[in-house]
Amino acid sequence: MSQRSYNFSLRQRLLAASLRIAIAVTAATVLGGTFALYLWLDTLQVFDLKQEQLATIVDSKPQDNTLILSRDGQKIGEVFSRYQVHVPFKKIPKGIIDAVLAIEDRSFWDHQGFDPKGILRATWVHLRGTKSQQGASTITQQVVRNFLLTNERSMQRKVQEIGLAVQLERQLTKDRILEIYLNTMFLGNGSYGIGAASQRYFGKNLVDLAPQEQALIAGLFQSPSRYNPARYPKRAKRRQLQVLSAMHQSKMITAIELQELTTAKLLYKNYRPLNEEFAPYFIDYIKDEAQKLLSKKGNISGQGLRIHTTLDTHLQKLAEAGLNGSGKLLDEAAKKVAFVRNKDGENLKATLEAALLSVDPNTGEILAMVGGRNYNTSKFNRTHQALRSPGSAFKPVVYAQALAQNWKWSDLIFVSPITIDNYRPRTPDEDFGKETTLLRAFYRSMNTPTVEIGQKIGLKPIVDMAQRLGIRTPLKAEFGTLLGSSDVSMMDLSRMYSSFANSGKLVEHIAITKITTRDGKILYQASPVSARSTSAVSPQIAFLMTEGMRTVLQFGTAASAGHLANYAVGKTGTSNDSTDNWFCGYAPNLSTIVWVGTDEHARMFGNATGSKLALPIWEKYMAAAFKIRPPTHSNPPDNVVATVVNPHFGTRADTGVRMYFLKGNEPPAESAASALEALSAASAAGYRDVFRN
Repeated sequence: MSQRSYNFSLRQRLLAASLRIAIAVTAATVLGGTFALYLWLDTLQVFDLKQEQLATIVDSKPQDNTLILSRDGQKIGEVFSRYQVHVPFKKIPKGIIDAVLAIEDRSFWDHQGFDPKGILRATWVHLRGTKSQQGASTITQQVVRNFLLTNERSMQRKVQEIGLAVQLERQLTKDRILEIYLNTMFLGNGSYGIGAASQRYFGKNLVDLAPQEQALIAGLFQSPSRYNPARYPKRAKRRQLQVLSAMHQSKMITAIELQELTTAKLLYKNYRPLNEEFAPYFIDYIKDEAQKLLSKKGNISGQGLRIHTTLDTHLQKLAEAGLNGSGKLLDEAAKKVAFVRNKDGENLKATLEAALLSVDPNTGEILAMVGGRNYNTSKFNRTHQALRSPGSAFKPVVYAQALAQNWKWSDLIFVSPITIDNYRPRTPDEDFGKETTLLRAFYRSMNTPTVEIGQKIGLKPIVDMAQRLGIRTPLKAEFGTLLGSSDVSMMDLSRMYSSFANSGKLVEHIAITKITTRDGKILYQASPVSARSTSAVSPQIAFLMTEGMRTVLQFGTAASAGHLANYAVGKTGTSNDSTDNWFCGYAPNLSTIVWVGTDEHARMFGNATGSKLALPIWEKYMAAAFKIRPPTHSNPPDNVVATVVNPHFGTRADTGVRMYFLKGNEPPAESAASALEALSAASAAGYRDVFRN
């Protein structure tokens, strides 16, 4: 290079440097002068900076996710409009405070809301054309901008931001300003604040973060979208290194610590919404119920509430496993589901669904809830949103009313074809033209005897009985209701069967025991069991029905689950065309309803019944549940006696079926002639249940 060229280049560099210095000084002078003018004008009340402008910040309440807790206190769900996990200042680790201050506002503890040196430094760095690790805005300014202003880049907005920041510093302590900042700023991936970011990126509570993880989160404040480690892990790593370097420059960490933290691993966790991981149908149900309970207190999202529920996590896992483990059974049955026509006239194959609801009959507490086979496919909760035909699962209402009117299990009824409302109920051909006892008609789920009993009793007393037992859905005033033609919900059936299990007392179902604030203040407390209980039937009638349903597992339509008959009882249910298939059963301390069908009410072929589809799921779940929740036993109440009865002739006999009766209402003893006649009839018909005890 010639001497002339060198001199020209040198003059250029000197001129550029002088220009930058002049611009920087001018900018700082102008900005400082503008701020001084701003403060002066403020004293003259030229700017309308009223107290209510800052009240949004000063009076702001900590936002936090509302948590849903299981009966043993485990977090199983969250409710929020935006994801926040509030951490009080005293519980924020020093390491993350140091990391944030090092990269965002090193003079935070010393300035009065804005940092003139920082503004000058940022201006100079900008004029030099190099990247800065630290911006000109203080943390206080960022809080003001986040709550009150826009991101518009103008001198007027900047001056307003500084003025408000100064005023905010006069009204709040540094600790409070920093607490607000660390808990409210957006940090990417749907998280607001460091507590939320800790959960979203690392799946940890803030106090459990490692120093290198704290540094990464501190780096997100500048540009959470750009440095989001879930999308740009390399960018996030570079930003983390800038934070660690800033901490070293600020003498917050040593050179050795810097080297160690630079190479320390960052193990991210793929975020999956907690509400979809476990008991999602129950979580949705709880959100709706809690909102109803606290409707006068506004939206429950983000209030930091603690919703304590009745869910038993162990039973819930068994319930979900029970449905998932029955996939092969259900998939095979799905092949026999009829096509349905959609609104466009196209024939589509209906999807086979299943649901399970398990309750403590003594307290009404919902212990497990599975509203469908796949929450991601369908969020429709069939345990309480669907109305379905109960089929024979409704029959216990008819028989309970009969027993309450002094009928007895040994009463004889002639099985003959019958037509109601142009409909002829099905009953196995081998039973027609014969007499049978009420109990045998019940455990074999015969239709025509049920209708005949109902016609003799009358429809209204049976409907009244159903309502006392907990059926809330209106029932049709027609005799088809006796066979379950009126749609009901799973909740209806759960209340009904729980009433029998609970010695005739109906306890209203609950899923929420209490709702509190973050600090433990009780906003809602469930009523005690006594206040939620009503008498549906007498303990004697409830016991007779329970023992009647035990024979369903011993000899009847649920005999395939007979190994549970010593502990549990129940009833199958199958509607017309097998559109709905049920098993409803209970032990004294656990009542469970299982339904299998389609949302489209599609017909099912291939001998689909409650005993073939719902019972296996119920059996698998209850057998496993009894290992966790051992079944209790109920003794006969006063004025109830047992005797062995011939199931065809209804007389006391040496061999037959054990039946229970109200004392003084026992059947007569059979004669020798009737015993021989019973033996002959049983042998000819091939009935095995006659001689079972």
